[in-house]
Amino acid sequence: MWKLFRKFLGLEGKRALKILPQYYLGTALLVTLFAVVALAGNAALTKEEKEDRVEIALVMHDTYLKNYGMDVLQSAASASSVFRFSEVTEEEAMQGLKDGTYDGAMVFPKDYVASVFGDGESGPAKFYEPSSMNSLDQGLMEGLIEVGTNLIAVSSSYVVGAVEIAGEYGVEQKAREALQNDMEMYLAARVINREDTFVKADASDTDGQTLFQYYFCAGIVMLLMLGGVACGTLLKGDARSLEDQLAMHGIKSPLLALARYIAVLLLFFMFYTTVFVLLYLMWLGKPVTMEKYFAITKFAELRNWYCAGLPILVLAAALVLLVYMFAANQIGGIMLLFLLTALMGYASGCIVPSAYLPKAVRSIGRYLPTYTMLRVSVGGLRQRAEWARTGILLLEALVAWLATVGLMSWNRWREQR
Repeated sequence: MWKLFRKFLGLEGKRALKILPQYYLGTALLVTLFAVVALAGNAALTKEEKEDRVEIALVMHDTYLKNYGMDVLQSAASASSVFRFSEVTEEEAMQGLKDGTYDGAMVFPKDYVASVFGDGESGPAKFYEPSSMNSLDQGLMEGLIEVGTNLIAVSSSYVVGAVEIAGEYGVEQKAREALQNDMEMYLAARVINREDTFVKADASDTDGQTLFQYYFCAGIVMLLMLGGVACGTLLKGDARSLEDQLAMHGIKSPLLALARYIAVLLLFFMFYTTVFVLLYLMWLGKPVTMEKYFAITKFAELRNWYCAGLPILVLAAALVLLVYMFAANQIGGIMLLFLLTALMGYASGCIVPSAYLPKAVRSIGRYLPTYTMLRVSVGGLRQRAEWARTGILLLEALVAWLATVGLMSWNRWREQR
């Protein structure tokens, strides 16, 4: 029996290799489609980010702010990604608000910092907005100014308290002045540069990757699933007489399903290895490009991604085989595979990142096998081991394969009645 099974497995492998050119051609077309989507999306989002920056005019009569505040504002990553600051005169700021050059203007009076710390009476900073600003934008801007002023005021209380305590313990005047200056500089930096105070969390659901890297991982998942279309010839089913002969020699549904599964897995493995080889050649020839687009600088990082993605092939092959078992014929299998791949890809974030999907869709998508495949691929590119998700992925593959065996057995039993 096992000798015959090995021969049958070899024949299935040869059939898989015969359709390899067809598989590569279809995959090349899909790769082009996904590349266009990823690059166009990345360009659109980058353009949108640049166009959506808020132009703020800063009028700083205070010498301290001129020497220190502007540098801190420009160097703060959180501020520079949203705001663009320009130091201008008050007349230029007001004119810019009228002609639309600036979205807002902040005017700091003379000796503003000294006033905040209790050494002057120059009054608070003022914010001016254009007449076209709606009430929501105005409220947000005023809220930002209020929060910033309150933070500086609270910081001033720390400074005054520390200086007074130092005086009570007999610290000399010169040392107290130095303490006050050091604390002012430290607290001012903490107030303006929020990266030192707060923990930033990624809310884009691209798992900390660039859009290109995210769609690369999503593309691998979708290409594997849609690559099953080329497997229609391979999985169209054998003649009834051949299946009867195989069954008579002990090769029943489990072994028959295993042979077909290995054939599909071989096809997917050839494709995945080809992608790895192409990336390796790119790493050898243009390492700067690999670092720019994939954040890969070492061969070990590329190898880790390749190894982390191998379980994805196991699940993809099992799912494709299961879909064809549900279909009545080859055309039905292709149509069903397209439909399920599109629905699962959308719900699991392979087409549009999950953060932009309705809550109900996201809730369903997290339980789909394509979601697990995507997260494992993303984890591999980020050099992060996804052991729990990999275990779930392999369990899903086993369930899909067992379901395929059950369907094959059911269909054969029904035909023999």
